[in-house]
Amino acid sequence: MAIQKRISGLFGYAQSFLDRVVDPSTREKTYNNILTFSQEKPLLFSFILAQTIFSLTPLLLFASFSIGCLLLASISAILFSLFWIGLALAILVPTLFVTVGLGVFVWVWVVGSWLVGRWAWGVVFERGGNEVVVNGMNGKGVDGVKVEGVKGDN
Repeated sequence: MAIQKRISGLFGYAQSFLDRVVDPSTREKTYNNILTFSQEKPLLFSFILAQTIFSLTPLLLFASFSIGCLLLASISAILFSLFWIGLALAILVPTLFVTVGLGVFVWVWVVGSWLVGRWAWGVVFERGGNEVVVNGMNGKGVDGVKVEGVKGDN
């Protein structure tokens, strides 16, 4: 009795699952069409049925093999890509540390040079009122240009 209940429950579950996948009215029309075809052309129906029965197993095996190959190839491609991306990342991170450090060093050097240049400009060319005072020999400024209004003019 327990086996019959279990089989009955399994059959009911399969029937409800099939009802969710294919509408019962559509399924009934298909069954009626197949029954009518089998009664009108029994030789052709038996040929198609025999071919379906014997060819279904290899077709299902081929389909499962193809799906398995696609899944394996997809998983392998993902793992292959992740491996090489991780390796590239392991090289990229230290390289970025070096280049960022180099960039900061060059920036500090440029800013320091600018500050020293500004300070040196202030020391060499002191500004006083409207006239420029040159701290050089004989009142000559940069590139031998004589600055007027400076002590020591000839």
